[in-house]
Amino acid sequence: MVSPIKAVSERFEPASGRPRFRTLLVDEDPSDVRYYYGILRAIGHEVVVCNRYADALALLGRETFDMAVVGQGSPAFEGRQVLARALEMNPRMPVLVVARALDIDCYMEAMEMGAADYLERCAAPRDFMRVVDAHLQVKEAA
Repeated sequence: MVSPIKAVSERFEPASGRPRFRTLLVDEDPSDVRYYYGILRAIGHEVVVCNRYADALALLGRETFDMAVVGQGSPAFEGRQVLARALEMNPRMPVLVVARALDIDCYMEAMEMGAADYLERCAAPRDFMRVVDAHLQVKEAA
């Protein structure tokens, strides 16, 4: 098995009847990568992992995604450039910004830039699954 932390791309066959989505996961924290990667794979997403923001920026120019999950990084909001680039490439793509702890300044900036949502690392994986599903249903309806 390929470690999600070192994975560039890994395909996963979803449960039957479940739509398949391609999601970019960008976070420099290995434990956050494992957390979100596991949840996204469990709900049938093909997940492409970038452990560096610079790698994600380069990848966004070459590949397409249905959704992006971007770690905020520190209160300096290192994920800002990935959020901007993702929305530049596809303004309708839901981009979720995730943080270990809520930061009101980063929240305001992310939402003003066009993030679909800004979340604190969810205590329950089901909460995160519901948010992901809700944003992808909105995208499909558009």
